[in-house]
Amino acid sequence: MNCPAHPARRSDQTRAQIMKAFTRLVFAHGFESVSVKKVVEEAQLARSTFYEHFSDKEDVLRACMTRIFAVVADCIASDQPPGRLVEVLEHLWSNRRLTDAIFSGQARKVLSRNQTDLIESRLKTIGPQGPLPSRLAAIHLAEAQLSLVESWLRGHAHAAPDDLAAALHRSSRASALALLGAD
Repeated sequence: MNCPAHPARRSDQTRAQIMKAFTRLVFAHGFESVSVKKVVEEAQLARSTFYEHFSDKEDVLRACMTRIFAVVADCIASDQPPGRLVEVLEHLWSNRRLTDAIFSGQARKVLSRNQTDLIESRLKTIGPQGPLPSRLAAIHLAEAQLSLVESWLRGHAHAAPDDLAAALHRSSRASALALLGAD
């Protein structure tokens, strides 16, 4: 007799299955063309199963992007660059043909809001709020980070991933400290 999989592990597997199906569809057809119906068909799951794990397709996009862009957001939190930053940038570069899928239209707006949320939570760990509300500072930092990465991926100027990582970290950290009024 086989024991059922651990509920938490099964839940993680289902979330991963949904995210994988979603990613395939977004890269094939674009974010705007993807619907929850198409995701559940691609994942071969019931619609109710989707809603047990995600509220909508934007929620899935946030979950997918957080795995990558949380590392970029970590640039503001420490004097040392995040350990996986170069790896993340290399991954993005190797998949740059898919830049439009996440850096245009509604997907870009979701990515921006998600990056802002990630950064805002990190700003609170650095120190007290500076002259700007933390949300406004987080929006500024998120847009600066995303614009730098997007411009690089679109080939507006070339930089090696390790050079971009160093610049992204230095500029993000310095801007965060300046916006908080820290010395």
